[in-house]
Amino acid sequence: MLFIGLRALFICIGFLNVPATARADLTPLSGAAVAPNIVEITISENGVTVAMEIYVENIQQFEDLLPDSWVPPGPMERWFEAKRLKRFAEQGLSIRIGEGATLPVTVKTIEPRMRVDRASPNAGKIDPITGRMLPKPPEDSRVIYAELFYDFGGHRPDKLEIIPPLNDEGDPILSIGMILFDRDVAVTDFRYLSAVARLTIDWGDPWYSKFDNPNLRRHHRYPAMSFIYAEPYEIRHETLMRVRDAAELLGIELKGDYLTADDRAAIDKALPSFLNDSSPMTVDGKPAKPVFERMSYLKVGPSGLIFIEDGKDLRTDAAIIGLVYSVPTMQFAKEATVEWTLFTDAIQKIPAQSIDAAGPFISELTPEEPILIWTNYFKTYEPQVIAPVAYGKERTLDVPVITILLIVLTLGATALLFRSQTISGTIRISVLGALVVAAGASTQIGWITVENPIASVPDEPSATRIAGQLIENFHNALQLKIPERLNAALDTSVSAEAFEDVKQELERAVIVEMQGGGAGIVREIRDISVVNLRAASGAGGFQASVNWSVTAFGDHWGHPHQKNIRFSALMDIAPISGAWKLTGITVTSAQPEI
Repeated sequence: MLFIGLRALFICIGFLNVPATARADLTPLSGAAVAPNIVEITISENGVTVAMEIYVENIQQFEDLLPDSWVPPGPMERWFEAKRLKRFAEQGLSIRIGEGATLPVTVKTIEPRMRVDRASPNAGKIDPITGRMLPKPPEDSRVIYAELFYDFGGHRPDKLEIIPPLNDEGDPILSIGMILFDRDVAVTDFRYLSAVARLTIDWGDPWYSKFDNPNLRRHHRYPAMSFIYAEPYEIRHETLMRVRDAAELLGIELKGDYLTADDRAAIDKALPSFLNDSSPMTVDGKPAKPVFERMSYLKVGPSGLIFIEDGKDLRTDAAIIGLVYSVPTMQFAKEATVEWTLFTDAIQKIPAQSIDAAGPFISELTPEEPILIWTNYFKTYEPQVIAPVAYGKERTLDVPVITILLIVLTLGATALLFRSQTISGTIRISVLGALVVAAGASTQIGWITVENPIASVPDEPSATRIAGQLIENFHNALQLKIPERLNAALDTSVSAEAFEDVKQELERAVIVEMQGGGAGIVREIRDISVVNLRAASGAGGFQASVNWSVTAFGDHWGHPHQKNIRFSALMDIAPISGAWKLTGITVTSAQPEI
């Protein structure tokens, strides 16, 4: 009866399509993020806030939370709200302090909503490694959203027990996905709340709050980390460090739980050079002085690190600073090292990774072994080829040189043979026959390709080939970090007269900026199309609207990022000294692809 009544409620009042409390970029690695029921738990100084999504098929198990107006009359009188909530605090989602006392609960908000989409793009697909279907959310996305508050009553406990609804045997009666934050720090990733979860709270530093069950710990739980990234033309040193620890190293006395504007300015000014000077680095056995690229503020979220936008509050014990330094290389280096010198009494172990195309190599730095080493184990490496875009059939002619010579020879021989009266007819026929046969046979060999002096605008397939090769060339060139090499690579595909304008436009509009800054590495170019072909750029040149898509990758701090972009551009292309080159480009659109 209750279930039927609530279905009618959903139909009558509809859904307020308001997003629930979503933290960002949630990926259901364990499947808990797409469980039918979700609880997001946040601990504060005064108590525990629970944002709950109750699956529409499980509403009856949470009847004690529902307002009287939602529940149709039944044969038994319904308990008063205070008595119902007391029962829910004991038998529903129960939160108890270490001594066993149950925290009282109040309902701040309850309303119908649609489930927050936490599914990954691959949800519901078959995992190619395990052969199993990746977890996906229920087909019915209707939920009851409830925001609950469990009051500490003025006493902050050091331990909490979080208990889901259980049957008489102590087994969970519902599938619940849980994530818990102590203040702004994610204590765990999304995990199933399937038994009593015991939490120890560190009120001095939420970073170190943790569950007794090791399966309920977040994947990123270290206050500092060091990385070496090895790319074909670059070695990067990347570091993660909490705001609180960075300030301590710099001798900055923080004034509260949140970073002030003055403290942030002091850290922004001093930390990049301080860390660079404190992290001796070598590339191929020679000391290297990396170039500071950028600094970002981040926090730990359900799926890893989340960039904190400018203007947002930065909690000193939760916010993390990510720094990126780079050393450009002429080719793929053979070895690189970074030494960690910033150990403190509290931080004696630094997790570290050296990362290349073969994957991350994990290690741990200590005062006894403080050097992170990357070694190039690749036997061969084939760099990206940036070659001139040669003329094709659209601008060339294949000429049978030997055939033409034999025809001329045949005509000359004919004139000579028939002028002489002393040469017999048999000889004449034999010689001319041999020359004709030779000329016919020569049509299969001896051809040379020459430029067509009357070539016009290429057709669409030819223009697509030309534009596609130019696009591939300039994307590959833009990955080169040394200016001289970049200019030489672009020179292959850009006319001298338009070089500076084209280079400026490419650097402005074609480089794919990843989240948090930095250029992504383009590893896939696809779906090239050319429309509106017309003559331009002098004899044989053309102008066209060109569209193409790229997939760019930008790995930082141990976390891969990927971005798909669809570009549109107006290109001017001309034949110059035996190759097609850009004489102008205007990028008209660069839109993310879903």
